[in-house]
Order: sequence, then C-alpha cells, then structure tokens
Amino acid sequence: MDVNDRPTVLVIGATSSIGKFLVRELAAQPRSQNGRVLAAVRSEQKAESFRKQGIETVHLDLNQTETIASALQGVDRVFLVTGYTVDMLPQSKAVIDAAKKMGVQHIVHAGAWAPADTDLPHFGWHQYVESYIERSGIGYTHLQPNMFMQNLLGGNSLWESLGGSSKENGAIHFFLEDARIGWIAAEDIASVAAAVLREPAKHDGKAYVLSAEARSVPEIAEVLTEVLGKPFHSVPNSPDEFLAAVLKGGMEPTYAHCAHETLKRFGRGAIPGQADVYNNIEALTGKKAMLWRDFAVKHRGEFLY
Repeated sequence: MDVNDRPTVLVIGATSSIGKFLVRELAAQPRSQNGRVLAAVRSEQKAESFRKQGIETVHLDLNQTETIASALQGVDRVFLVTGYTVDMLPQSKAVIDAAKKMGVQHIVHAGAWAPADTDLPHFGWHQYVESYIERSGIGYTHLQPNMFMQNLLGGNSLWESLGGSSKENGAIHFFLEDARIGWIAAEDIASVAAAVLREPAKHDGKAYVLSAEARSVPEIAEVLTEVLGKPFHSVPNSPDEFLAAVLKGGMEPTYAHCAHETLKRFGRGAIPGQADVYNNIEALTGKKAMLWRDFAVKHRGEFLY
C-alpha cells in the first residue's frame, strides 16, 4: 500500500452477527478515514443487499479456495470470522496462507474467549487459528468475545435453539441453568474491530477479551421486565435439548457436541473466568460498552411481545 493511499479493508463474514455491524460502521465513515471497504459475500442476493447500501462487495466462498486469492487481490487489512463448524480450521488456514502471498498487512480475527488451557475442542480451534496467524508473520489482533447478547434475541437463525425471547409470553429459553456468564453485544465487538482496522499499528500483536457485563439469564429477565415494562421470565432447558435441536437443524455434529459440553460446564459454573468482565470497550472505541439495560432499549422491538 502506498503511504499516500488509504487501505483496502476486506470483511470476511460480512453477514455474520459481528460482520454486518462492522461493514456498516466502516462504510458510514468517509473513505478518507477508513479507506475502501469490501464485504465478502457468497451469493449475488447478498451482494445486491450490500450494494443497495452503497457498499462494495467481492465474491468469496471459504469452501472454494480459488475464490480466496481473488478476493484478497489488493487488500491491505482483513477482518476474519468463520462459521460454527470444524471447517473453520482449513478455511482459516486457506485465508491466512493466501493473505501472506497477497501481501495483506494486518488480520483482525474474531475468535472466542476461553481459558488458555481449555480442553474444549472448539475453543481450541480458535486458539489454533490465532497461533497460525501469529506464525504467518502478518500483523494481527485477536478479538476474544464471551457470550453474545444477540444469542437471547428471538429470530436469530443460528441461536434460536440456544435461547431467545418468545413473542408470546416473554419467555426466555436458555441452557445455562442459573449460572452467571460474561456478555458482550455484537455491536461493541464490531466497534472494536473497526477501531483496530483504522489504526492497526496501535493494536498489533494484541489480544482483547471482550466481556462487558456478567449476569445470569434470570437476572437478564429481570432487567428486561424493568426496562421494557412487560413481564419476562426465564425458562431453563437442558443442554441435551439444545443438542437435539441443533443437530436436527443441521449444525455440524462435531461443533454441536462441543457446544453441548460447553453449555453443561457453563451451567455448573465450571469454566474458570466465565463471568469475568473486562472494562476495555470505552478505551478501545471511545464509546461506553453496551450493558443489558442499553441492549434492551436498542433491541426493544425484538424483545417485546
């Protein structure tokens, strides 16, 4: 990249919970601040949706390696998030290898929080990807969010089986028993990613654990009741019910079983640090972190019944 030019930023996972907010935030700023922003998409339908918002797109299918190098042509910075499947390993490796060949300068990888010595396989997969990025020699920043607040929104296609508010009676189904866990809004993860992509040198070689507020789901139901003025209540379901539902819904079995075991341990409070909070959002983005009260107000229409 010429020092007089603005960088080209590619968002891989542009339609994900984080990616959709990231693309909007980057595209909302003048090109002189963020440079050129490209949303990676697999289908013409998704490309058209972005184009209607004035956002450029590029075709990229992580299962078709020949599309990866093409999508990375002329790209300086990459945001990388993959799907909930063991395929994240070969997919991420293919992106990283191509990025090195194509001269990408910085990768922001959105993984997941977990203790460094975790024995839960899918958390380990994220750690493997982080290690491979570090080994590549490309500049990097790791984002390690805990549980997404969006997971309790009804209508979330992936996580409908994990939890969500009912439009019928204010029920919030969940699989964590009454354990506390750290929560983070996808909007805040995206804002951190945007800040890093704007000034990667300030964040090079760093990892940010993102967890803004620790609450149990029954406590969240109380917050929703207070803020939204209608009664909400938590309905505990077993992790076994989660496993059956996601397998029926087509989740990749290896990942599904990993998530099942994780929910069991979260429910017992058996993962050290699962409710830890890191007050770093404002320092990284200049904006206060979204807490559950704020999230309830912003997503009022998705919670109300």
